[in-house]
Amino acid sequence: LVVCADSAVYAEGPARPTGGAAAVAMLIGPHAP
Repeated sequence: LVVCADSAVYAEGPARPTGGAAAVAMLIGPHAP
């Protein structure tokens, strides 16, 4: 199981509330679906 996350730090301003975040979870192995 691999979990990756992304968080961003923005300067103060109008873009801050509309900024996004991301996350991914992956099953890696010979019998992973």
